[in-house]
Amino acid sequence: MPSHILRGIVMICLASLCYNLNDMTTKFLVDDYSVGMIILIRSTMALPLLVILAVAVGRTRVSGSSRVGFHAIRGALNLLAAYLYIRGLEHLSVAEATVILFALPLMVTAASALFFKEVVGWKKWSAGLCSFAGVIIAIQPGSETFQPASLYILGASFLYAANSVTARWLPEADNLWTVSFLAAAFQALFVAPVALAEWTSVHPEDLLIFAASAVFSSLGIGLGSMAYRIAPAADLAPFGYSGLIWSLAITWIVWGTFPSFWTCAGALVIFCSSLFYFLFREPGPHRGPVIKKKSVV
Repeated sequence: MPSHILRGIVMICLASLCYNLNDMTTKFLVDDYSVGMIILIRSTMALPLLVILAVAVGRTRVSGSSRVGFHAIRGALNLLAAYLYIRGLEHLSVAEATVILFALPLMVTAASALFFKEVVGWKKWSAGLCSFAGVIIAIQPGSETFQPASLYILGASFLYAANSVTARWLPEADNLWTVSFLAAAFQALFVAPVALAEWTSVHPEDLLIFAASAVFSSLGIGLGSMAYRIAPAADLAPFGYSGLIWSLAITWIVWGTFPSFWTCAGALVIFCSSLFYFLFREPGPHRGPVIKKKSVV
């Protein structure tokens, strides 16, 4: 497997972990604060934290971008996706929301074939379709156990997919920290009017939770963007399911509840389809990385 695809796989798995940790911290906040407040506070807190992390961890710095307007569009997509996802978390567990969000890789695979003309073989399509079938099993549309809040997560999946495929057009000079910083900055800017209109007092003991959510959400966006920028989306999409184990474990360990039978059944179908793709991936020549540079981090 080419090195740029391996790097992309590692990044997408780390992004999935960050998203799940962000879900965990956000779940602690949804009962006390509005969705707008949560997004504004965590996005604002992320800005100085990312500047510090860029120097301390990345040995680099946050810089400007030649396509600020494009980052603004992606920030708007991220904001709306985050809003829908947090609304879903108000009614669903982290595991339930994550399983539904796994409609995302199928959408990314389809978009990569339609817009970037990437070769998507029958094995990739099979893995994606089986994974989506797992989502349907988990949410059971039309049954008595179906929760309308699941539609929030499906809407977020569509928007996250759009954001993922647009990462291909990020400027070459924009590193992980710049992408993460600008995403947080535009989310804060766009949500501020709504959040300030419904502002309530913030409990001091919640500031640490907001800070953790800020770091996890920003790094998740940045790592995911970098992954889809350097490797074909169809190759990375199945590995977006790596968060499955984390989400089930978090729900069990942190909240002491085990997901429902249908959630676990859907998760098992998703896991098996991802394992199938990993073990029987189509051989053959691969194109080089989408953007050639010494380092994207």
